[in-house]
Amino acid sequence: MINNKKLILSLRIEEFLAVLLFIPMLILMLLFRNEEGFFQSDIDRLIGTVIGFALFILIVKIKEAPIFQKHVITRKMADLLDFLREIMPFILCLLIYTNMHDMVHFVNPNDVDNDLIKIDNYLFGTQPSLVLQAYISKPLTDYMSFSYSMFFVYPMLLPALLYFKGDYENFRKALVSIIITFYIGYIGYIIFPAVGPKYTLSHLYHTHLSGGMITDKVNYLIDYSISAHTRRDCFPSLHNAVTLLTLLFAYKYLRWFFYILLPLALSLFFSTIYLRQHYFIDVLAGYALALFMFYWGPKIETFWANKRRRDNG
Repeated sequence: MINNKKLILSLRIEEFLAVLLFIPMLILMLLFRNEEGFFQSDIDRLIGTVIGFALFILIVKIKEAPIFQKHVITRKMADLLDFLREIMPFILCLLIYTNMHDMVHFVNPNDVDNDLIKIDNYLFGTQPSLVLQAYISKPLTDYMSFSYSMFFVYPMLLPALLYFKGDYENFRKALVSIIITFYIGYIGYIIFPAVGPKYTLSHLYHTHLSGGMITDKVNYLIDYSISAHTRRDCFPSLHNAVTLLTLLFAYKYLRWFFYILLPLALSLFFSTIYLRQHYFIDVLAGYALALFMFYWGPKIETFWANKRRRDNG
């Protein structure tokens, strides 16, 4: 028990969570490897994820190895390894994300789309994405597709700016909060699986979301054509949760970046409905998650860091 506790506390909180989720994810990938709609891309993703975790372990072990500490590692190399260790859990988080949402349907096949539709109907008397059909245009669709695709950029950019500014304490608070938000979202996908209005309401749309090169490229990268019938990643909306959380931390820790990010974030929020990726209740759940983690995320990071220091001396 003591050795297990020491092993766990040798890891940072985001590293421990990555390992904790990697194991069941790997088991599920092996179980569902031949399922239609999943087997076509699982090998590439599995290889990528395993390589990612292998690199993470290598980075940690190289710096800890006595021979490297005494004879090989320079100050610059040590700084580089520190930086790589800081960002690897975020990369692992994204790798887990790309694997998890296509397996949700096999873990929990009870989709809740009808319930989410009912909630939106109760709130608005209709579906917001249906109302927005009147405003669809090719230039706007291209801009919305671009905004939607920036989802992974903002939560990586803010921690990077804080890190290179030398604001390590706030870098850790923002990074850990964002990563934990992702993991809570994954759990939400499993408990409340939903495919989204793009598919459930397709028979009600009379306007096609056609754009130009940007829209085509984004659709290709998202690759809905392969995983449409297995993908479940709507409730809560992580696009909205993570972007709002990044915006809040930017306002608190890096005000000039907040003002740059604000119009871009607002466009992303709107794009999730415009592009028919989310119900409005998904968006509200994402905002609630962001506010929750804005308060609790830094506290979780501080608690874990203090416990590591006490137990590891």
